[in-house]
Amino acid sequence: MLNFVGHVEQEDWISESWTEPGSVDDLRAAYAGWHPQVQRIIDEVDETFIWAVLDRPPIDRWTYGRVTMLGDACHPMIPFMGQGGAQAIEDAVAITGCLLRCGDGIERALKLYETIRLPRTTQIQNGSWENKTRFHLPDGPGQEERDAAMAKGQTDWAYRAVAWVYAHDASILDASPDAAQIPGH
Repeated sequence: MLNFVGHVEQEDWISESWTEPGSVDDLRAAYAGWHPQVQRIIDEVDETFIWAVLDRPPIDRWTYGRVTMLGDACHPMIPFMGQGGAQAIEDAVAITGCLLRCGDGIERALKLYETIRLPRTTQIQNGSWENKTRFHLPDGPGQEERDAAMAKGQTDWAYRAVAWVYAHDASILDASPDAAQIPGH
């Protein structure tokens, strides 16, 4: 079995289903003229599914008294940093630590959770949005400039520049910007 994901820009389709059947003919048309290996993979496809990639801009508040949100409920992100599920897991780790730290002070624990997590998830949401544009440039001068910068490994999206995303320990409950490891804060 082979699973692959193809991205096709569509402004007018916003179904939130993950099981919406697609059309192999539409897939073939979307990737017409691509590398022969891509064409061979598509020729082997029996069925396709389509889903919209939806998001919302960062919000500035997740917690209301004894109620809070986590994961996609408060910071849905498009998949161009691969962090949607990871950030929900970090939320769970952080909220657990905050509840343990604050004991019976539920409202205080939830506010601490929001204070710690909101700047980091906002930065990652924004980075995912920037990558959407950056990674989907049409062929041409902008794409060539991007590729040259990526080859040098000295961009703000090179692995070393985004290591803060992957090196983060969500169990450290320090609300200072340095602890959040977010550049520029």
